[in-house]
Amino acid sequence: MDNREIKILVVDDQPSNLRFLSELLTAEGYQVYRAICGQLALNAAIVHCPDLILLDIRMPQMNGYEVCQRLKATAQTEQIPVIFLSVLDNINDKLQAFRVGGVDYIAKPFQVEEVLARIDKQVCLQKLQQQLKEQNAQLQQSQSLLASILNSSLDGVVAYSAVRNSQGNIVDFQWLLVNPAAEKISGDAFKALVGKRLLVEIPQVRNNGLFDLYVSVVETGETLDQEFYYQHDRVTSAWLHIVAVKLNDGLAVTFRNITDRKLGEIALRESEERFRAIFEQTAVGIAKTALCGRFLRVNPGFCQIVRYAASELLQLDWQVITHPDDMEADREYVRLLLSGEIETFSREKRLLCKDREVCWANVTVSAMRDAEGTAQYLICAIEDISERKLVQELLQASLETQTRYSQELTRSNAELEQFAYVASHDLQAPLGTIAGYAQLLERRYHNQLDAEGNRFLGNIVNSCVRMQGLIDDLLEYSRVGRSQKRFDLIDCNQLFDDACANLQLAIAKNQASVTRGDLPRVTGDSFQMLQLFQNLIGNAIKYRSSLPPLVRAHAQRQGDNWVFSVQDNGIGIAQQHHGQIFQIFQRLHTQKEYSGTGIGLAICQRIVDRHGGRLWIESEPGRGSIFYFSLPVPE
Repeated sequence: MDNREIKILVVDDQPSNLRFLSELLTAEGYQVYRAICGQLALNAAIVHCPDLILLDIRMPQMNGYEVCQRLKATAQTEQIPVIFLSVLDNINDKLQAFRVGGVDYIAKPFQVEEVLARIDKQVCLQKLQQQLKEQNAQLQQSQSLLASILNSSLDGVVAYSAVRNSQGNIVDFQWLLVNPAAEKISGDAFKALVGKRLLVEIPQVRNNGLFDLYVSVVETGETLDQEFYYQHDRVTSAWLHIVAVKLNDGLAVTFRNITDRKLGEIALRESEERFRAIFEQTAVGIAKTALCGRFLRVNPGFCQIVRYAASELLQLDWQVITHPDDMEADREYVRLLLSGEIETFSREKRLLCKDREVCWANVTVSAMRDAEGTAQYLICAIEDISERKLVQELLQASLETQTRYSQELTRSNAELEQFAYVASHDLQAPLGTIAGYAQLLERRYHNQLDAEGNRFLGNIVNSCVRMQGLIDDLLEYSRVGRSQKRFDLIDCNQLFDDACANLQLAIAKNQASVTRGDLPRVTGDSFQMLQLFQNLIGNAIKYRSSLPPLVRAHAQRQGDNWVFSVQDNGIGIAQQHHGQIFQIFQRLHTQKEYSGTGIGLAICQRIVDRHGGRLWIESEPGRGSIFYFSLPVPE
């Protein structure tokens, strides 16, 4: 800063003094402003903001002391240095000048050399202050920048000074600086450590070798740059990348937590080792191929499937060992895979082995891509399914045979059912005729026949009645399978009560107690469901013990089914007969013991089958029976 940049305000009520000082200062290159009174001086100081003010003390209206006080009381002018001008040379006047804020004092009459010397002194001070101000600003900016860098850095930054003993050897380090990232990376160990000793706070750095590395950096000046496993305690540990450089008689350390990367590298290495073991040892074939299909790497499992040596396969590509009929489909799948339309594909194809035999394989192909998503190579998993294909062919042939047999059996059953219906229906008329004539003979010739003849006629009539009942039951059995009635939502409580009403005579005659719990609604044929309940309740009463019959019906939900039970206290059934009783015409007792045709439970079985359920029994001789049947819960 030269004199032309220095602005000086001269304040004096004597025009001669103003002119003298203005000419003198202008000749020295200063910019000069003038004022002849205190108020004009205050205004000029605000407008021009001078670097120095020469202020006369003795002025009318407002003396120099007052002007200086008002300048120092104003924020815009308080920093402007003031040199007082006065004919007064008394020590008290000078003290007063300094008390109100003046920086110097020039006595009148003026001595040119003194005036210029005192002004030059203040100008130099101003220049020095400006330089100091600029340097302070730069220093503050540097400090702010350094603090910003340290505070925002993701890397931990620590500075140490060496602590030496009387022999000059480094015995410890003292913390000079710790940035927030260092505290975050290393946890509580680095908080509030500035000014403390390293070995006192973290003694384990001597045992893990870090202290010796730091000493080497300070003593040799060589930079330390390495990865280091740091364990603070049993819980806190990390992999750090440490860079340490000498800094005067100490060092600056920058470190970054690379635990995630190291763990990733370890995991990747272990994964590669596992992949290598799987690739070489698995029985499934694995191949790495170029995008064009050329084999880059094959495992023993693949070699065993196609019966080529690995060295031979590495000279070939997929086209050579693929059946011609599967070639076009392969090309289309690979095109979709490489275009990104699919991520992987799996298909069954035929492979041409080295001995030219054909084997079936399930081939799964995936594309390995780089970070940009560009396919680099293909990984193929090959499973030999030749035996499975053979089994599938045998199963298919067997299934077709079974289907044919099933269709024939269904047709045969339908024909038998139709025959049973027709035969039973057609037997009704002649059987009725026989029974009618036998009864007619019995009425007309009863007195003319002897006892044996009447017994014969009685046997004929009884046989016809039994035959009639058997034909009726057979017709009923055939009608169950032939029914085309639509299923409706029915209330089993009502059906159970209707069945009891139909059996009222048998219930009263045997003094039976027939009760039920709350029964659900189901979807079915109401007539057949009534027949089901009626048969089960009737059997419970019929096959009673010496005690009055007790019959109890109940139902509970099990998953998607209602399971009904009809329990009695009758004679019971041995375990070996449980399956037999549901077969048509199967009886465990003689007609003399218990009448019947042996078809009632067979009808129950057909009814439950038609409704999509299952019928079974739990029973022991002398302990009664429980008949269970399941029906689907209505949707």
